[in-house]
Amino acid sequence: MKKLELQKFGVEEMTSTEMENIQGGGFLGSFLSGLLTAVTTTVGSVVNDTVQYAAKQVNTVVSFLTSL
Repeated sequence: MKKLELQKFGVEEMTSTEMENIQGGGFLGSFLSGLLTAVTTTVGSVVNDTVQYAAKQVNTVVSFLTSL
């Protein structure tokens, strides 16, 4: 199979900066992605803790009512 000589077609090698700009990467994208991950993790933990607390409270109330 023949190797294409891309330089004949005007193709140039891209720098890492050009790749980040074209693919939407870079500082802002990374920052927003990290922030979204942190917020999602925090909200998930808060919801999980709230559900566990509510379940314990319901168990306490049910135990009290069945002991009457």
